[in-house]
Amino acid sequence: MSSKLRRAAKRHPARDRAPSEEHATPQPTCMPDSARPCMNLLPVHPGQRYCMLFQQSLASIYTTTAEGRILDCNEAMVRMLGYEARGDLMSRKASDLYVSTRDRRDFLRRLRRDGKLVNAECRLKRKNGSVIHVLENVNLLPDETGKLGIIHGNMVDISDRKHAENVLLESEKAHRLLAGELRRLADRQEAVREGERTRIARELHDEFGQALTALNMDLHWLSGRVQDGQAEVDARITAMTQLVGKTAETLHQICADLRPTVLDDFGLVAAIEWQVEEFRRRTGIRCDARLPRKVRCPLPKEQATAVFRIFQESLTNVARHAHASEVKVALTIREGLVTLAVSDNGRGISPRRLADAHSLGLLGMRERALAWGGAIDVSGSDKKGTTVTLRLPVGPGAKECQS
Repeated sequence: MSSKLRRAAKRHPARDRAPSEEHATPQPTCMPDSARPCMNLLPVHPGQRYCMLFQQSLASIYTTTAEGRILDCNEAMVRMLGYEARGDLMSRKASDLYVSTRDRRDFLRRLRRDGKLVNAECRLKRKNGSVIHVLENVNLLPDETGKLGIIHGNMVDISDRKHAENVLLESEKAHRLLAGELRRLADRQEAVREGERTRIARELHDEFGQALTALNMDLHWLSGRVQDGQAEVDARITAMTQLVGKTAETLHQICADLRPTVLDDFGLVAAIEWQVEEFRRRTGIRCDARLPRKVRCPLPKEQATAVFRIFQESLTNVARHAHASEVKVALTIREGLVTLAVSDNGRGISPRRLADAHSLGLLGMRERALAWGGAIDVSGSDKKGTTVTLRLPVGPGAKECQS
């Protein structure tokens, strides 16, 4: 190549490039503002990246020795414990941060046993002496000699959550105490009510029963002294005698409804059997009872009364709402448990009524059962009948009755 050509090539270097290079797309000289930082980032050493994360973390991060010397901590931990500077905090011993030395010993014992702690709760002291609750994850790591002596962990302050939990626990405790007081009050009222029923029933039986008996005897005496030709007088005496008899029967029924003497005199099984017969007579509904062979099951008087009243309420519900033609009753007292089941073949019970908190009949039965640590289960469906099942532990002094 002549010297003239060589000088032209130097002045026009593009003429000697390949076509692909000559027409290559030029690189932009202006980048969007959002992309410039990415272009200007310098490589970051992993140690520098760790330091950035360590210091900028919202969680408190620390490294200590098992003996308690604080090797490092981040600003979040400094702020959480109320210190002004890292150096101020790092000059303390880790054991000084715990509420008690016992807490520190327990922390080390669990950490050495498991090698790590996950979601562990503990109490720490701030610089001003106030106590905070923290949740932390901790690992026990080897030191430069290979011995497990370095503790590395991170924690967050959960004092607000613990306070809310304590407030909730106190509220639940107060609620339980109030519920217990209300239940004892209800039990007391029920005991007073049963006592009043018994007293009224006895007074009616003794006072009015004796008066009606005396009146009936006088009417019989008068009837024997009616002269011939006094048919109107005789008819009046007969009508009065019948009225006295009906009044005596009504009085007997009222006394039995207030407090059946059979319950006090012969016990729960005999009382249920009597109530079944009364239910048949009053409603005309067939009622089959499967009762224990032993006629007398010595349940405590108060518990027998509760079971009997629940049974009465169950039969009352059948008579009022079930439209049933048959009722089955089963009572067992076995292995420390009283079980009473009343089933009918009526129209059933709707889910709405089952869930009705204002259904006084069901509420009353549940309260009676709950007073003895028991429960009522009501099950049924439309046109398939209803079953009421009572289960409650046998009170002191009760013996088993096999069905």
